[in-house]
Amino acid sequence: MATDKELQSKVIDFLRFPLIVGVIFIHNYGSTANIPEMASITGHTPVYHICSELFSHILGSVAVPLFFFISGFLFFRNTGFDKQCYVKKLNNRAKSLLVPYLFWNISTLIFFFTITDTPLLNVFSGTSPKFSLQYISGALFQSREMLAYQFWFVRNLIVVVILSPVIYLYVKKFDIYGILLLGVLWFFWEEGFGKTSIQTIFFPVGAWFGMNGRDLVKDTVKFKSLSSVLYPLMVVADLLTKGHSGYLYIHNARVIIGLLFAFNIGLSSVWTTVPMRRKSPERAKDFSPTCSVAECGV
Repeated sequence: MATDKELQSKVIDFLRFPLIVGVIFIHNYGSTANIPEMASITGHTPVYHICSELFSHILGSVAVPLFFFISGFLFFRNTGFDKQCYVKKLNNRAKSLLVPYLFWNISTLIFFFTITDTPLLNVFSGTSPKFSLQYISGALFQSREMLAYQFWFVRNLIVVVILSPVIYLYVKKFDIYGILLLGVLWFFWEEGFGKTSIQTIFFPVGAWFGMNGRDLVKDTVKFKSLSSVLYPLMVVADLLTKGHSGYLYIHNARVIIGLLFAFNIGLSSVWTTVPMRRKSPERAKDFSPTCSVAECGV
């Protein structure tokens, strides 16, 4: 029988793969071939639009908030926080976040310059980037100019890791009330924060759970029945109300319920593997999904 900590670890480990799939869905929205015949079909097909919206903007939208939540939880879990601890964590995250982030972005940049300077390979019509420090810094770090745009959340996670002492002091001083304040601001004024709203609220929330030694499985399983009923209903409501008044509140409420739902799905999935783990330890070991940079430092 697994201990509570082992069970929690297995649930988090299991969630990594579906969350990565969710991130892929988010960035796959609208990524179709530029073929006139295909454009005319997809542009007038409700089923295509509904499926794209469902998988990319609704189901996939839970992935990044949950990544930040889990990252904040693991970063501050069961540890004190002093200068020595901070430096050690920075070194660890440099290996798991910064190095892969720079590798893939620089590789993309080199590939981009290679094909734009090769006439036979140039598929970027009319594009002639200037090789400069300003262009390179923008391509690596600025959201609007990043070539590997899908890595924006890894970049933002690096930022919150650097700012973790500020987050630690905030959570330590204001405790649950500070978290509730961030939650209210995010829930009602998310659009004013842009993409920063995700790490602004979910990383500190995860930090609060970690600093207080909370058990994520025990805390979320209390809402298993509620989330199992509410989440499918809220997915439908989210899909039907987009573009209407009050949509933002429905969407944000669905994200919160989605976090609970995801943990309970993970718990149920892990429990189904218990007999398999007992009978075949090697097979169970191979079962847990693992990834590299896409794990987002988790």
